[in-house]
Amino acid sequence: MDLDRYLSDPTALIADHFVLETGETYGACIQKWQREFFEAIFAIETDGRPVYRLLYDERRRGESKTEDMAAAAVADLLTGPPRHRSYAVAGDAEQAALILDSIQGFKARSAVLSGLQVGRSLVLNPATDSQLIVMSSDDRTAFGVRPRKVYFDELSLQVDDRLWVAFWSAIGKRPAAQMIAVSMAGFDFSSIGWQVREQAAKSDRFYFHSREGSELAPWLRAEDMEEQRATLHPADYARFWECRWTQAAGTWISKEMYDAAEVGAEPRGGEQQFTYYGAVDVGLVHDATAVAVCHLDGDRVVLDHLATLQGSRSNPVELGVVEELVLELSQRFQVSKWIFESPQAVGSVQRLQQRLGVQQVVSRWPTSGTQAALFGNLYRLFANHRLVLFPHEQLRREVLNLVTRVVGGRMKVVDSSAVHQDHVVALGIAAEQCVNRKSATVVPPVLMFRPSVASLTSDDGTRSASW
Repeated sequence: MDLDRYLSDPTALIADHFVLETGETYGACIQKWQREFFEAIFAIETDGRPVYRLLYDERRRGESKTEDMAAAAVADLLTGPPRHRSYAVAGDAEQAALILDSIQGFKARSAVLSGLQVGRSLVLNPATDSQLIVMSSDDRTAFGVRPRKVYFDELSLQVDDRLWVAFWSAIGKRPAAQMIAVSMAGFDFSSIGWQVREQAAKSDRFYFHSREGSELAPWLRAEDMEEQRATLHPADYARFWECRWTQAAGTWISKEMYDAAEVGAEPRGGEQQFTYYGAVDVGLVHDATAVAVCHLDGDRVVLDHLATLQGSRSNPVELGVVEELVLELSQRFQVSKWIFESPQAVGSVQRLQQRLGVQQVVSRWPTSGTQAALFGNLYRLFANHRLVLFPHEQLRREVLNLVTRVVGGRMKVVDSSAVHQDHVVALGIAAEQCVNRKSATVVPPVLMFRPSVASLTSDDGTRSASW
């Protein structure tokens, strides 16, 4: 074996000695875009730093994303410096298991990898004491690591940006460190996957490649794709097989509608000519407490403030803190009325009533009727360009992750992922008060669905919409 050659060119090691499930080596069937991916990972400057600090590679389903990422990680275990630590991060535990399965398969088929030790979440090269630690989004700890390379598999499936931020900031600590993201297209245009994709696409310092608009990999059959096209929702087919980012099937508010509303700026306080309304959607442990303040300017509802209080099982949100925030915002904006939506906050409402007045602070329980009105009103505001928002990442993500679904024969607005809708609800309650104040204003109806869909309300207490 030509060790010097492989140490300086790990792509050649993969091509010559890594055996695929077909029994062929990579070199016998490697595609140009695969080779370019490997070469970009291992390209280095004269001082040893990687040419590309960040790589983003986007492919269809079935185009060897996990397999190629595993091959690159293992090749670096063999050719990288002694005692280094690298990490592979998957979207969930099942995806993490697929990474380890790919590595185990390479080891079983490739004599050059026989010395590797593959455990439940660790791949070790005993000859150099170098390690690859495999994690998933279920893991909660990532700060404090000092990685050589970090491989994110299926970045579009990450439920939040927690692990990405932890690892990307760790990359910043080491000049020779590198981040590699491999993913299929997604649907959440507010996600960390989309943000990283756009950053990589716009920077010459990063490597970006997408298979959108390309021919199928030779091992994917055109007749199978036609079958998929005929049986999948067009949005799913676009993401899976055209490698194209699209909104989720049944998207409630489109990205274009949201962008049209996101034209405001967050003010420091209120203005005397406006009347302000506040809303609190209380969550103590799993859900966040969201606090919104809005006002009506002409026929447009303007979001002025949106605060978040996030608790946990060990440290739940303190209602006293919520009350102090409401008092502070009441003074800053001269809020005319607050609505609390939570049976958990009766005591807080009573205490605030004593300080602000009975008419100024009320509580309500969420019902099918209140939620139908809330989502219906918000949709009309978005559709008629009567809503002005300032940039707020979590609100954007919540809105764009809401979809319409038929549940029990009735159309409902529901979460499409692990993203909750606390900020949407707070905004909706505050906006509804603004609209109700100007009840004489007639808002033209906007049909979202077939006229035959007469009622979109529910009787089970879940959040739904009615138009």
